[in-house]
Amino acid sequence: MRSIAIEREFGSGGREVGRLAAQLLGMPFYDGELLLDAAEHGGADLSRLRNFDERQAGSLLYDLALAGSPNQYSERTSLHEMFATLQNTIRRLAGEGPAVFIGRCSTDALSGRDGGPRALRTFIYASDAEARCARVMETEGVGESEARRMIRHKDKEREQYFRYFTQKNWGDRTNYDIQLNTSVLPAQQCAELLAEMARRLP
Repeated sequence: MRSIAIEREFGSGGREVGRLAAQLLGMPFYDGELLLDAAEHGGADLSRLRNFDERQAGSLLYDLALAGSPNQYSERTSLHEMFATLQNTIRRLAGEGPAVFIGRCSTDALSGRDGGPRALRTFIYASDAEARCARVMETEGVGESEARRMIRHKDKEREQYFRYFTQKNWGDRTNYDIQLNTSVLPAQQCAELLAEMARRLP
């Protein structure tokens, strides 16, 4: 049985798909708690990891350059060290047994290169913009205009984070084994499909 690694559009329900798949398979589910594990085992500063997690890395580096900080090099180095901590944690956890991982470039960490663990790499999206907006309004408790702003902002953060640290395009289908549209298949059916595929793959 294989681990599942998920990248997802904001408001697509990707986290819910992952949680349901983990329940169906009896696997550990790693999302926010991954940060705690990284901090505990990698010696990273938890507060810095929380600020770093999937943030807009390109924007952060731009801000550093604009400020003319004498510590630009050390800050860049620190970013890459924190990213390496997360990636090593993902690989270690996957090596301990199949699990479901959400975001944080887990699809790249678990691509199987260099003999490392390989997951079922998945991209979750929603083609129905109105339904996606409605989901964010419900889950985040915000109005329509704020929901649309959050979707644009969060997707941009995730896209730039992924591109900066992997040099790959976030939505490129060649980075994934399967892409699922939650506007066509509801979360439960997506989870059942992923669970069945994970069971069949060595």
